[in-house]
Amino acid sequence: MDTTKAYVTIFLVAILTISVCNYNVLAMPVLQQSDRCIGACSRFYGNMQCYDNCRKLKYDGGQCDFVTKSENLPECCCYNNQ
Repeated sequence: MDTTKAYVTIFLVAILTISVCNYNVLAMPVLQQSDRCIGACSRFYGNMQCYDNCRKLKYDGGQCDFVTKSENLPECCCYNNQ
């Protein structure tokens, strides 16, 4: 019984050590973005219209930025992933 307990303890310690050591490997790298706001977001269409407008201007995408102005006047900000 003591041998089984020792093996289980060693196994659990090994699993814990492996999971702690590999946390950096599994993380996704953060993409750097360059932003440019092109105008106000429409309340009705929102992010989809902003995204489409940014794609037409040859950006990688875009979304309504509620932080820059406020919730009342969000801006459509386009971005390029670098």
